[in-house]
Amino acid sequence: MSQVEEAMMRLDRAVDRLEESLGAALGRGGSAEALAAELAAAKREYAALAETTDEVGAKLDNAIGRLKFVLES
Repeated sequence: MSQVEEAMMRLDRAVDRLEESLGAALGRGGSAEALAAELAAAKREYAALAETTDEVGAKLDNAIGRLKFVLES
């Protein structure tokens, strides 16, 4: 599995956890502060995953460019 696929799976799991937490918090009368903290944590995780995805994409583009150069030579 590629790093991009792994990052997307982690993002999906983070969103699932956030949705579960939201449902549980609303069901038990959770506070706005607790929900805001969970949302902030999910946003931080998303930002880290987005950065990883960008890095992997750049490396893939570089590798593709090198392969094209070699094949055209």
